[in-house]
Amino acid sequence: MSWSIDADVDCQMREQHDAFGNFVQTLDAEGPLQKLTVIARGEVETFDTAGLLRSEKECFAPDVYLRDTDLTEADPALRKFAREAIKGAKTELDRPHFLMRAVNEAIAFEPAKKEPDSAIDVFKAKTGASCELAHVFIAAARSIGVPARFVSGYLASESDGADSAADASDLRGWAEAYVEGLGWIGFDPSICLCMHDGHVRLAAALDWLGAAPLRVSPLLGVTRRTEARAVMLQGQAQRQA
Repeated sequence: MSWSIDADVDCQMREQHDAFGNFVQTLDAEGPLQKLTVIARGEVETFDTAGLLRSEKECFAPDVYLRDTDLTEADPALRKFAREAIKGAKTELDRPHFLMRAVNEAIAFEPAKKEPDSAIDVFKAKTGASCELAHVFIAAARSIGVPARFVSGYLASESDGADSAADASDLRGWAEAYVEGLGWIGFDPSICLCMHDGHVRLAAALDWLGAAPLRVSPLLGVTRRTEARAVMLQGQAQRQA
């Protein structure tokens, strides 16, 4: 219902949409900077759609999301894992559901402590944050011909009330898979559930690098500048399932 972004330094802000349709706000600040704090404030009204993504404008055909990236590439072990995970699947909808459960059982969840590793490395380590489990799910899904993409956002806990606040520790990553006849459906392997009314969707892309809620990069030239790139919700924010 409302959304704003502020920074604690003087800066210029530019707004645009990226190739995936995400609304991007770019902050340019001259430095050197010792610290940069970016605060996003918003009020959201959420609802449950039984996992389905609704009323979202799509920029690409689903097949674009079969494309691998460095973070979502599958090696032979991961491809074998995906094939075995979907044994017994009777419908197209069964396949991503089976994959979600298999990823949840194979990889132990731990809170994010750093930028995410690739699906191959996480699958070998058997432990990862929510965004890393999402990368494994995406890599496995694409390897069996299911279009899949990464989604960043927030996840409200069951104890959160209607007026609860979320901070950076609540940032999460999950995946969306395309099922013919139904469309895009959200799958969160870290909790082994489809998207529900606790998920606040921010951005979607091929992997975490394209949908990170906040990325900061120094630009060195005649003057030293720091650019903070924040991907935020466009229009009315919603927790969607």
